[in-house]
Formats: sequence, C-alpha cells, structure tokens
Amino acid sequence: MIGGIVERSWRNIALAACVFVAGCGGANVDEPEIVRPAKLLVIEPAGERLDVSFPAIVEARNSSTLTFQVGGLLTDFPVSESQFVRRGQVLARLDQRRYSNAVASAQAQFDAAQRDYESAAALLEQNAIAEIQVRQREAQRDVAAASLDSAKKDLADTVLRAPFSGVVAEKLAVRFENVSPQQDVVTLQSTGAAEAVVNVPSSVVARFGGRQATSEYIVLSSALEMQIPGRFLAARTQADTQSQTFRVKFAFTPPQGVTVLPGMTATVYVGRDLVEEELEGDGITVPLGAVLSDGKARYVWVVDLKTMTVSKRQITVAQSIGDEIAVSDGLKKGETIVAAGAAYLHDGMKIRPHDS
Repeated sequence: MIGGIVERSWRNIALAACVFVAGCGGANVDEPEIVRPAKLLVIEPAGERLDVSFPAIVEARNSSTLTFQVGGLLTDFPVSESQFVRRGQVLARLDQRRYSNAVASAQAQFDAAQRDYESAAALLEQNAIAEIQVRQREAQRDVAAASLDSAKKDLADTVLRAPFSGVVAEKLAVRFENVSPQQDVVTLQSTGAAEAVVNVPSSVVARFGGRQATSEYIVLSSALEMQIPGRFLAARTQADTQSQTFRVKFAFTPPQGVTVLPGMTATVYVGRDLVEEELEGDGITVPLGAVLSDGKARYVWVVDLKTMTVSKRQITVAQSIGDEIAVSDGLKKGETIVAAGAAYLHDGMKIRPHDS
C-alpha cells in the first residue's frame, strides 16, 4: 500500500518536471518592436512659409562698466548684484580725507590770491602800483581758481553714482580695496527696453538697412507663448573673424510681468522676403537639426506615411540661413522628413509623431 503511494508520487513529480521543461524550451518570446518618437516636417518652399528665424542673445539696451576717475581706498560699496538703482544713486565711495584736504588747501590759496588781486586793483586806482603787477596777481588768482576747481572735481569723483536707472549686473571690486583710476568697479545695465542680437551672413546683412519694417517679432526661450514685437535697430559692418557673420540688433520692449535679463536666449523672426533671393532650386529650407552627415555626404530621414518608416535620403545643401539650411537638391514639396530626433534612426525603422 505504502509502496503504491510512493510510486504514484514519483510519477507526478516526473510529469510536472517534463511539462516545465517543455514549456521553457518550446516557447519563443518576441521582443516588442522599437518605435521611436520623432518631430516631423512637411516640406514646402520657404516662400510659402511666413517667417525665417535666427537664434538670438538678449542684451541690455544700455550697459556700462563704471570706474572712478581718481584712485583710493574703497570705503563704501552699498549696492548688491541684481539690485535695482535709480539715476544719481550712490554706488560706491572712496576715502575722501586726502581729497578734502586738497580742497581746503586749494581754497586757502585761492582766497589769498583773491585778496592780493583785490588789494592791487585798489592801489591801481590810486596810481600807486604798476598795471603789470595787477595783471600778474590776477593771473595768480586765476591759476589758484583752476587748482581749486580741479580739487573740488577730484573730491566729487570719489563718489560713484548711477548714470541711469538700472540693475547692478556685476560688482568688480570689493570693499576696502585700493582701486586705481579707470579700474572697473561695477557694471550697470538698464531695464525695460532690450535688444535681441543675431548673427547673419554677409549676403543678408546688407538688406536690413534699406528694408521697410515688417512683422519682426521676438520669442523668448523663457516665454515661448509670447510674440513680442521688435524692430531692426542696427547692423555691424565688421564681420566676426571666426564665423564671418555680422551682428544685427533688434530692439524690443518686454510686456509687463515678463522678466528679461541680459544673456537670455531668444529667437528673432523676420519676413521670408529677406532671404528669398538666397534660396536655390525650389527654395526649400529645413531645420539645421534635420540634416546629418556620414562623413561623405549630407542626408535627411524621409518618412513613408503609409508604413511610418524612415529611409535615408542624400541631399545637396547650400548656405545656412538662421536656424535653417537651404537644400538645393534631394527633396520635393510635400515630402515628410524627420525634423528632430533623427540621431538614432536607421533604414526601415518605425517612428511615431512627437510634436513636443
């Protein structure tokens, strides 16, 4: 009886082991196919799109690094970085004792020279002194007056005041430091009106000068939902030695409640008419991030909308224009390409649209 039970138990264990082994060895588990997200772009001639964009850096409308005209010990530096100051407010002050003493000495010399001149002038009226002696004392009085004026100016220059209302951007000295004349002490930047600075190629920069203002606007990286009206301000006529591009400035005034600080990034949008003559072929441009290189040629990933797969397409590119690059051959109107997220794709790979 006991032997029969043991035999049946071993049979059950063996059967379970066989089922487990068969189950483990016979099943094929398919890995899920990778579908990468990618930002898509439908190709259309640049003339049919509204704007061309240029990456920009925000600068203050007024920016000044302030210095003392005289040297001395920096005894008072009451402002802090990012503090708002008003025009005429004291930013820093030097030790004034030496300059106060110089004023007192110059004042005493002037007073003595003035008395000598007045005494000589009185004697001249009585014909008791030669006129040339009066003129000499008058000259001495004038020299003393000039020395007094210079001493007073030096004393006034020991106080550094804000030439305009703005924000303290950077303190370049420390309290109790001996500063030299013309040594940088503090940088002050204006608030409110600002500038967006872009770099454009030489073929485009000349068109800004005689161009009528159109619908230029600025989009801050910190406020992407806002289109802030801007206007062309100035273009530098000297090219950058490394990039061979020209600095162009656009003026704008941030809306109420929008904080704009120098160094922020932005994008400047201008009308397509500015660059239409630069476009070759069908006038097609694509984002710089859509164009890749394998060391020999430039290419983009073209999307088959039926299968949502990508294939590599070699293209011929011309010059870059702002955030885009002109394509003279290899793409046609209506085709769809991967505009962003193309770095990890391969031929036949499936993708899905990703708009963010």
